[in-house]
Amino acid sequence: MPQRLRALLACLPWLVCWAAFGNALAQTPEAAVAPNARDANVRQVVLGIISFTRWPTAPAKVRLCVVGNTDYAHDLLAGPLPSIGAPVEATRVLATEPAIGSLCDALYLGTVSDAERRQLLANLAGHPVLTISERNDSCTLGVMFCLNVDPERVTFDINLDIVARSGVRVHPNVLKLARKPGTP
Repeated sequence: MPQRLRALLACLPWLVCWAAFGNALAQTPEAAVAPNARDANVRQVVLGIISFTRWPTAPAKVRLCVVGNTDYAHDLLAGPLPSIGAPVEATRVLATEPAIGSLCDALYLGTVSDAERRQLLANLAGHPVLTISERNDSCTLGVMFCLNVDPERVTFDINLDIVARSGVRVHPNVLKLARKPGTP
């Protein structure tokens, strides 16, 4: 038997096992369904929040900037977003971008360092930018909307003080998006 064939046959059991294990992982609900469903739910809630927001000067298109390491922004960045009035265009931007306040109408925030967060918020000061974080703790740290991403649905908390000082106006009907199941 040629040496090359012998080496291939020796590896075959490992390849079969690896392929079966990888296939089993890909078929688990958590690995295959949940992240995509969560991304889609996050996209729906983010677009809903944007649709209830008014800027001092209505943008021709809403520039949604995605900042930091995100877990659920894939569907926001994957391509054209459904129209909610004005078109929404999402792009990645560095947290340290000094002109971020004039580059963005809305900001979706993932994980950033404390120093990056301070610099980001300083660069947004005085600009009417809607801010949404995928981390709930951010509502105490200068962000308007903080998502609660559960396996079944996405809700959010609101920092009304930050909204009031932001320069954007958010219609009270946005609260209907945040309702927990069973809440009238």
